[in-house]
Amino acid sequence: MSSYTINRKTANKFLSFLLSIVYGFFIIFSIQRLYLLGSGDINAYLNFFENIDLYTTFNEYSIRGDGVFRLGVVFLSDFFNAETITVLSYLAFTISTTVFWIYSANIRSSKYLVYILPLFLMVFLTPMVSNLFASSIRSGIAFTVLLIAFVYCKSFIKYILFILSSLIHLSMVPIISLYILFNILKNMRIKSPFIIPFFLLLAFSFFITLASNIFQFNTTAVTSSFFFNFLIFYVGLLVIFINKKAIKNIYGFISVALFLIFIWGVFFDLSFMRYVGFAIILYLFFLIERGETGTIQVFTIGYIPFFALTVFYTIANTL
Repeated sequence: MSSYTINRKTANKFLSFLLSIVYGFFIIFSIQRLYLLGSGDINAYLNFFENIDLYTTFNEYSIRGDGVFRLGVVFLSDFFNAETITVLSYLAFTISTTVFWIYSANIRSSKYLVYILPLFLMVFLTPMVSNLFASSIRSGIAFTVLLIAFVYCKSFIKYILFILSSLIHLSMVPIISLYILFNILKNMRIKSPFIIPFFLLLAFSFFITLASNIFQFNTTAVTSSFFFNFLIFYVGLLVIFINKKAIKNIYGFISVALFLIFIWGVFFDLSFMRYVGFAIILYLFFLIERGETGTIQVFTIGYIPFFALTVFYTIANTL
């Protein structure tokens, strides 16, 4: 291997690391903005920690996912003698830089980067994605743990991280169940590469939505407008139909399912908005790992209006 190739790879890694750090600071800026605006989950976290009773917290939350997170934040605040907002900012910085780095490190080549970079940046700057790190920090941590398990771990360690991510946030349980379903289907001899898996996925996502409704698990009432829901439905159609091979990839498969869960949720008057951010970012990983150049170009063109309108929608609601 020539020294030029080595230097180019080193330069690419350094650039990826630098961009990851920049993105981490962007997330910290987003946290401060949400904090000043009194928006997002960040203020709910701070209100909780300002009125915390550690003994009560341990006894009431130790078995629940939020207990693991909240006790962890209390421990870090005491250990570093830092304010809660500082601890949450450091956590958000860590998970956002980690996820950004994982994605950038898995881009196949410099030539491929040219095609995917615009979409890459749009996805990470999409409010529903950036808020996974800046607002919904607990689910962002759980997702980061899950992503590390998906990409880098095997067998025993992978399932340990699955359990850990579920303990941090129970919203990871449906995603893990989809991972298991994908591997079951992969080992079956299904003649139709899209139709049968898609309808099985449609039924399974309906089951998850129905179970969530019955047991009131990880659900909230729909609060977004018809127009906003339509935008999500539009990008969901892009994910499902632009490249039908997506359903044969674990990240594409889960992405499609999460969009279907969101759509079923609208019929039940339930909001699964958090899953939209997960679905978008997971589909990006499918494109990084298996996406063809044509698929990337078409999806990028289709994603531009969604990105522009959601950014405008977010800014308009904060003015």
